[in-house]
Amino acid sequence: MIEIDGSFGEGGGEILRTSLTLSAITQKPFRIYNIRSNRKNPGLQMQHLTAVRLMKKLCNADTKGDFLGSKELLFIPREIQDNLEITENVQTAGSTTLIAVASIPVIINKNIKIKLIGGTDVPKSPTIDYLRMVYLGILNKIGINGKISLIKRGHYPKGGGIIELSNFEGEGEKFEIDSIRKINYVKGISHVSSLPSHIAERQAKSAKQFLSSFLGNIDIDIDIDVRQGESEGSGITLAAYGDSILGSDSLGEKGKRAEKVGEEAGEKLIEDIQSKAGVDRYMSDMLMLYASLYGGHFTGSMYTLHAKTNAEVIKKFLNVEIKISGNNPFSFYAKV
Repeated sequence: MIEIDGSFGEGGGEILRTSLTLSAITQKPFRIYNIRSNRKNPGLQMQHLTAVRLMKKLCNADTKGDFLGSKELLFIPREIQDNLEITENVQTAGSTTLIAVASIPVIINKNIKIKLIGGTDVPKSPTIDYLRMVYLGILNKIGINGKISLIKRGHYPKGGGIIELSNFEGEGEKFEIDSIRKINYVKGISHVSSLPSHIAERQAKSAKQFLSSFLGNIDIDIDIDVRQGESEGSGITLAAYGDSILGSDSLGEKGKRAEKVGEEAGEKLIEDIQSKAGVDRYMSDMLMLYASLYGGHFTGSMYTLHAKTNAEVIKKFLNVEIKISGNNPFSFYAKV
């Protein structure tokens, strides 16, 4: 039984999600305690419970402690199931994208379709457009293909967004992503839901102006996505394409000008480009799991506390030699 202190390092939900993913893949049971014990609302919240429920169905697991507010969870997995269609509703604006990232490694080469209902563009998590533009692109480079569909956007606090995961397949392969080198072009999506369309247009214009001042005449194409009848909100996601893909995003909020939203996303993207890393600050911790499963080396723009914590969780489940050097940027090596 693998024992995990849920309060160490970053001390948040990522410790639980990575543990669930690797437990399902390796069929190693674990007990996690002190779950989010240092958070304002400690223990399992709806987003975390949804991840547990989903993973329980995916590998027919036995569980104990999977209830709201629980600070301890026992998870005993069995073989990953096949030929499933699963719908999970977070019932809040909790992030569907974080749940998606946890479940995707488990459903590769399985006939499994997952529908998630909740937040698609919410703070402290990747946007749905980031998953579609950056995360899927990086997976493609390491031999994994799949589909992430956006049915409906969900913003904080209403939620109600819908995404679908399907057709994930591939064998995975040893990889090296050490630098993006030359930027060939930048794409983006600026969206607004149940608010005036000019907000999305202003976000896009501001981001494009900011990026152009650093990148010069590189092609920058930002699509406008305007929706009605969905939870109110706005945001922009950017992706720079070269030998690799780097992404960034920014969300609108009350009192925050659309121009600031666009500039913020542009500023984060330029910071990561200037680091000369192979992946951005968000992809760094997500890619660790795949590097540790298949063998790989990459450079990440920032060695965040999330990344540091994720590496320690991975070591508990996988017999893999991990070497990390540097800081901002940092290098991650995994020898399987």
